[in-house]
Amino acid sequence: MQQRDQIGDRIHQVLAWLGIFFVFGPVTVSEIAFAPLLVFFVVRIFNTFPVWIHGFGQPVVLVGIALSAWMMISLSWSHDPAHGWGEIAELRWLVLVGLIFPVIEKRMALISAMCIGIAAGQLAQILDAFDGFGIEPIANLVANHPGRISGWWHPVVGGSILVGALGLHLPAAIMGQGRTRIVGLIGCVVTGIGIIATGTRGAWIAAAMLILFTLTIGLISKRATIKHLGWIAAIALISLVLVSALLKTQIQNRIQETQSEMREILDGQYDSYTGIRVEMALVAIDEIQAHPIKGVGAGGYQAWATLNDPEAPVHAHAHNGLLQVWATLGVVGVMLWIVLIGTLLGNAQRIWDPMAEGIYGLGPLFAIVGIVLASITDCVQINTQSAAMIGVLSALCPAYRPGHPKWSQDPTQQGASCS
Repeated sequence: MQQRDQIGDRIHQVLAWLGIFFVFGPVTVSEIAFAPLLVFFVVRIFNTFPVWIHGFGQPVVLVGIALSAWMMISLSWSHDPAHGWGEIAELRWLVLVGLIFPVIEKRMALISAMCIGIAAGQLAQILDAFDGFGIEPIANLVANHPGRISGWWHPVVGGSILVGALGLHLPAAIMGQGRTRIVGLIGCVVTGIGIIATGTRGAWIAAAMLILFTLTIGLISKRATIKHLGWIAAIALISLVLVSALLKTQIQNRIQETQSEMREILDGQYDSYTGIRVEMALVAIDEIQAHPIKGVGAGGYQAWATLNDPEAPVHAHAHNGLLQVWATLGVVGVMLWIVLIGTLLGNAQRIWDPMAEGIYGLGPLFAIVGIVLASITDCVQINTQSAAMIGVLSALCPAYRPGHPKWSQDPTQQGASCS
């Protein structure tokens, strides 16, 4: 492929990089970010043959096809098939696995595009914090929710994206060395500030869990020492104090809201943000009990709830990824979802090349873990931009990369590469 279309290969790399960068922009930009890459992929489809077949034949794509097929079948008993088609449509982001596979050898450049694209979203958070510096078009672009600083992302979606971004930087900060460690620490601090600024409490919890998970892996793998972790803890503490000073009002408001809402829940009142989420989780459990094997059908979560209780205070989904899948798709859907996530995690660990990529090549693995943790309080597979992030991470973590010595059957090539 590279020999017969070198120019096309370079253009493909650039369009893949730009697509990953722009997918973390405003939602309208996200939707069309990969349109140029898709068009160019079709243009050079014969030049990339048969490489792209191996891309679309990746296990994660096949599981995604199986999941979408089951969702389509479930529409036959769903009370809201139209909404179900919308949920199925979010699986379209797995197409990125095949589109990006022909240039997967540039994996580190694509990971950098992801980091830079999310950083651009955090610049939008700065604009949001200062009301667009008085420029009305910019202020309108980044104004999402009063008292929440999330830029052009919705606060909940932005929180999920930033937890994933934290996973990109944490391995470098905790297990890296020298300059890489410094870059990772800076990335963690900046991303951590962004997570706190969104005011998304679920993202706060997910970020804390992700940090503990990464610290544990660092100690078990002996890639991090107690002394090293002590320095990281000191930096984190100083950063937390500074952030608390800068975002004192927002943090205090969210903490007070949480305390008040928890008291209301204990009193049996579910009218608050947290209370409604508890209520929606209970509704999901009711749906699971009613239809444990097949679920209520794709898109049918809210429709089933309101059909049984017209005054049920539920949103379009259960705000918990696993409960949403189980409630709508039953045990069959849960099994497929677990296989999908398990395949992604296995690929991310297997594809990492420590010698060629360094510790940042391990970032996507921890980003996937971060997204999974964020799904405890958000349906990341349904929200467009977090679903797009899952698609990008899937594309960066195929089961293997063509021509790489690790998967080469030619001992001569393997030895030459190592030398």
